[in-house]
Amino acid sequence: MTDDKERQLSEIRSDIEATRQRLAETLDAIEDRLDVPKRVREAVRDAIERLDAIRQDHPEYVYAAIASALGLVAGVTALIVRSAARR
Repeated sequence: MTDDKERQLSEIRSDIEATRQRLAETLDAIEDRLDVPKRVREAVRDAIERLDAIRQDHPEYVYAAIASALGLVAGVTALIVRSAARR
């Protein structure tokens, strides 16, 4: 083979390898996007980390959220009891 043909073959092989690498990266990205349980775990972990940071920096926000949730539960409970008493 001549040097030009060898160079062309080398370039073609290099292009094929680069294409394979890009294809593998694309497939990995698609697989990552379609892995719903993994994405849910990551989202939960991130949310917990953010909540922990808020808890450490602003504990009053946590207490306000807990108080709000308890107030909501108490209100719903009162409505349920009131509705049941009317029947």
